[in-house]
Amino acid sequence: MPLTDSGVRSLTATDKMQKKSVGNCLYVVVEPSKKGGGKSFYGEIRFPPGGGGQKVRVCIGPYGTAPGQWTLKAAKDEWTRIRAWSLETGRDPRELNGRGRKQNQDQGPSKTLQDAIDGFLSTKTSLKEFTLTNYRRQLENQVRECIPGATPLRELEWDNGGREKVVALREYIEDRGSYDQAFRVQKVLAQALDYAILQGWMRRNQNPATKQKGEESKHDPKHHPHIQWEQVPELLEAIHLNRCSGHVQSVMALKLLLMTFLRAGALARLKWKWISRKENLLVIPGTTPGLKRTKKTEDLPHHVPLTKEMNALLKQAKQMNGHLPYVFGPVREQSRYPHLDPESPNNLLKGLGYREVLRAHGWRSLPLTAGQEVLKAPHDIIQRQMGHLIGDKVRKAYDKSLMLEERRDFLEQWCKLLVKNGLKI
Repeated sequence: MPLTDSGVRSLTATDKMQKKSVGNCLYVVVEPSKKGGGKSFYGEIRFPPGGGGQKVRVCIGPYGTAPGQWTLKAAKDEWTRIRAWSLETGRDPRELNGRGRKQNQDQGPSKTLQDAIDGFLSTKTSLKEFTLTNYRRQLENQVRECIPGATPLRELEWDNGGREKVVALREYIEDRGSYDQAFRVQKVLAQALDYAILQGWMRRNQNPATKQKGEESKHDPKHHPHIQWEQVPELLEAIHLNRCSGHVQSVMALKLLLMTFLRAGALARLKWKWISRKENLLVIPGTTPGLKRTKKTEDLPHHVPLTKEMNALLKQAKQMNGHLPYVFGPVREQSRYPHLDPESPNNLLKGLGYREVLRAHGWRSLPLTAGQEVLKAPHDIIQRQMGHLIGDKVRKAYDKSLMLEERRDFLEQWCKLLVKNGLKI
């Protein structure tokens, strides 16, 4: 049975797209909650009429009572008008859509780029805080630096010169040498303008930031600098001698990073309450920045079985930072972080002479490589300990095994191997 207006109002977003009939081949669609949960109307009709025609979809617009939106009655009236026009003229109903479409009464002032940015960001509450902050900076700082927020959205449509503005934006960022950032900013802008199209503020197929065929980033990706296993003793000696007089917090953090091969972002945010002495285990929540987890779908905690060497270092850190919630405190009083700066391990490596030789993230290749070649450990166990979620979507959804005993055995062998090669706690 077709939905009434109260039925349309009562529809709530789920994790899947919903399509409900409101009568006469007119439908209301509810987007998945992860895409904002917006409701919109569209009609379906065969064109050309008759048995040989193909079913075509005609967008009416977003559901609602605000300017630029459609009530159920208005959508039905518009759909009746479009069908009648198509039958009378023999033309594709989609030609009327977007050109001869009547606008709702009291349309009000046209929407702007700032409206699209604000609306888009308001729908991204499911994103992690770091990602949302990054999106906001890209849109409000970099996009608006070239395209004012007050720019009417109709001026950004492809046919109205919007593509030229987007190309100028990308080239402006590329001129700074930030090729990858230019590509990322354009991608986020495209999402914001897709939101505007979904709301009926821009015409369909007019997004000027959409990636085109053959359009590729000029960014030349490079792997993080890393060393070979034969160079590890020299590195461990350099850390011990600490000729650059690196802060003791940074030195302890770097040593723990070598033993756990955590990403620097997660390492810097470690908290004492995450350590279970009863189980001799460190459990890092999946929402922690640096674990590279997808919020709600893959934000599983990361487990680090603690070894004798790790506990010895944590005991030293406890004597220094036991009054803090974090394992490693900030090095400077004016630090923007309440914990160790995530860049501290890399800064220490630079001070030790490893600027172009090794980065903290590059160290992660050592346990995966030497772990297999030297310790003969299974790569599956090492990857689990690196924080990787193993397998395809099906395996990630159903395989809940942690393999903690095997991971503990590997870490114990790994720490002993580091000590044998010169690591001093």
